[in-house]
Amino acid sequence: MLSGRAKAGGEYVGSLHRFLEENAIVIGSLGGLAGVMALLTGALKWPFSKSKPTQLADETIEKIKPPSLTDQTALTVPQFIAIRREMKADLEKELSEAHEDEKAELRARIAEMETQIADPEPALADAQKTIAELTERLTRMGNDVGGDRLADAQAAFARLDYSVADDIFAEVEERQRLEVEQAARAAYGRGEIAEAEIRWHDAAKHYARAARLDPSFDTLFEACKFALLAGDADQAFRWGEELIAIAKNDGDEKNIATALNEHALSLKALGKYEEAEGLYREALAIGEKTIGVEHPEYAIRLWGLAMVLAKSDEVGKARVLLNQALTIFKEKLPEDHPHTAKLLGHIASLDQP
Repeated sequence: MLSGRAKAGGEYVGSLHRFLEENAIVIGSLGGLAGVMALLTGALKWPFSKSKPTQLADETIEKIKPPSLTDQTALTVPQFIAIRREMKADLEKELSEAHEDEKAELRARIAEMETQIADPEPALADAQKTIAELTERLTRMGNDVGGDRLADAQAAFARLDYSVADDIFAEVEERQRLEVEQAARAAYGRGEIAEAEIRWHDAAKHYARAARLDPSFDTLFEACKFALLAGDADQAFRWGEELIAIAKNDGDEKNIATALNEHALSLKALGKYEEAEGLYREALAIGEKTIGVEHPEYAIRLWGLAMVLAKSDEVGKARVLLNQALTIFKEKLPEDHPHTAKLLGHIASLDQP
């Protein structure tokens, strides 16, 4: 009866035989039959000798290690042409069923396919370069993606199929987007705290971070407003440009008017009175249609335009607009509202030499 150590050795040899049968090609690269015999001899000795760590030469490790993502067979020109012809056929089918407004783009894509089929070498080289770059990016994100997904993407690349990689990038992008939005909300919250504590420089800093992370209308508006309150008219001007752009992109007329009015304040602070006047008038024109000419916000815009006109030595026109704004305030706001008192002070200042 074999001892436990000898029995273990027999089981090990049996396992090794199975390994050799299943991996004949790899073993062949290790030196043919002589290498096999050497391995068997070592296996027989192992149960009866002291355990020693296995030592493999660097070149042996290199031969038996699993292939990496870049160790894939390169696509040949005939394979490239075949794939492009299949894609062209799919596009032609799509063209036959497409709406008229989609056909121009589909025809252009088909024409590009035909160009690549007629002259495949440059197109194949470009595809291989793109695949190499995508593989590198995916590999760098390996911890977030997982080895199986990376392998799937690489296998798809061999068919010029980028869909798996696109799905991976989309998933990573979505995770990052949620993290960025959360950071932006936190920065915005800190801005609200600083605003409540009348720490304008801190509020400007926090709102600016929120705007950089998530450039929405609200974050850009606060960033613009508090940059100006903190005395940084140049930065307020830059935020104001972005605020107008995003408001116009969203198409909300009320927000567009608010953005124009806010940006006009920055222009006024920078001494650009003519440009500020144009924005105030544009905001007033929108306000007539959206909030109405009796709304306190409309009065505030009249007030802003009046102060720009006063800076441009058009005091008479400025006084008319301020009195119009005062009438709205008296009708729509409480009698002791601070807006009314401040506006009266501005009207009085126009009469001073």
